[in-house]
Parts: sequence; C-alpha cells; structure tokens
Amino acid sequence: MHNYTMTFKYDGEFDLPDDEESRKKEVSGMVLEKLEKHEFELVDFNLTQNYDREYAKVYIDDPFLHRSVLEIKLDLTIADMKNREAIYARCLKALQDNEVVLEYAFENDDKKNGMLQSIIVFENKEGNNT
Repeated sequence: MHNYTMTFKYDGEFDLPDDEESRKKEVSGMVLEKLEKHEFELVDFNLTQNYDREYAKVYIDDPFLHRSVLEIKLDLTIADMKNREAIYARCLKALQDNEVVLEYAFENDDKKNGMLQSIIVFENKEGNNT
C-alpha cells in the first residue's frame, strides 16, 4: 500500500466559514456532502512522493471555473485503484470513516479576478507516508 494524493475540483459555490474554529468543525461535513452527491470531480491522482504542486496549480489558476480544489492524501491498495470510480469511492469512505483529517483549508484570494477560491487538504490520520 502506498500513499497517493488525489486532486478534485468543484465548480459551484463553496465558501468556507470565515471563523477558523467554525472552519475546523464544518469543512469535513461540507466536503463529505459534496462528495456523496458526486459534485466534486476527481481530476488527478499520483503517488504522493511523486506529486508535483503544478498538477493542482492548473485548477487553482482558474478560480472562475474551479471554485474549490480539494486534495486527499490517502493510502490506496491495488484494488482501490481499479478505476476512477473506485478511487472516488475510497476517498469518500475515508472521509466518512474519519480516516483522514483536515490538514488545512483556506480561501485563495485571487486579487486579479476579485475571486475567492477554496483550497482544502485532507491527510491520513497517521500522517503522510512520504
């Protein structure tokens, strides 16, 4: 089993709570709700040790289109990687079962376009295996 980083995007409204305490309490539920409805789209996955921030930057660079970018760092088995649906289901289950914790969530303030974009990262409770 190896640790992978999955990148998801969501193109609808997704505003994080302003208060940091509220953010810590509410973001997991907000993300879980969207994942359960398949509103997030899995756009990339790679071994965490090989993951390049430039992958997510493609989605972060267009806040008008991609209002939220989500990364989930999680151990996957070969069976988990059968196809994109299996990867999505594994990420959903990890969030439902509290296998991952919110590492950080913030609003990326794109001053050029006058937009806020949510950037959210979840990681294995045991920490990153890289």
